[in-house]
Amino acid sequence: MVVALVFAGLGVGCKPMATARMDEEREAYFLDAKERLLAEDFTEAVLGFEKALEVNPQNAAAHLELGLVHYQETHDYAAAIYHFNKMLELRPDHVMASRIREHLERCRMDFASSVNLGPLNQHTEARLKRLVEERDELREKVSQMEGQVVQLREVLKATRQAPAQMTQAREPDLAGSGSTSPSLPGASEATEASTLTSSQSASARPLGQEKFRKHVIRSNDNFYKLAQHYGIDLKAMEQANPGLNSTKLQIGQVINVPYPTTTASR
Repeated sequence: MVVALVFAGLGVGCKPMATARMDEEREAYFLDAKERLLAEDFTEAVLGFEKALEVNPQNAAAHLELGLVHYQETHDYAAAIYHFNKMLELRPDHVMASRIREHLERCRMDFASSVNLGPLNQHTEARLKRLVEERDELREKVSQMEGQVVQLREVLKATRQAPAQMTQAREPDLAGSGSTSPSLPGASEATEASTLTSSQSASARPLGQEKFRKHVIRSNDNFYKLAQHYGIDLKAMEQANPGLNSTKLQIGQVINVPYPTTTASR
């Protein structure tokens, strides 16, 4: 008795769902579309299933048939994706649900491979070309700026080392001037000459330093102005920077400035 009641309850619970599916497949437009499909008249079959959906938008069977026709016959993958999704939304527990999901994945791949963006128009091509050129120019400028940064670091390093080297060079002179040893005739003249020579050598080039100092180009700088500023010969300035054009110096560029010779410092 209990078993009979259980089966009766199951039958009552499943009956609405089964009845709904049977009603969908018995709809007049649906039946006509099935006959068109058997006759391989796919265009008319599609129209019939779409009319069945107009009568009942919740007709999952019509969505399934449209998905299959568009996927297998007309190769309208976008339409097939739409109808397969609608069918799964209406009947997620359908016996063909797993197969439909496989069809969906294949439709998406086929749709992606069939999309053609078309050729670019002339305006877009010209703009793309300009962007590429600007990118290359920016890369070149960045490379130049990186080189200038390296040179500026060298200048700063040399500038920090110069005072210490100047102090070391003057220490022997200071020690000698503080001596209390008796002076000999003519010693004062010799000391003055020695001091003058020492100061001239220091102004020309600090002891142990490279023979060039560094200068960072500013606005309106050129070799002639820099030679006058540093008290050196213009030819020496040009020789210290072979290959550089004085009229094409760039702001921020680092160049060599030779130390003045003893004759030039006088």
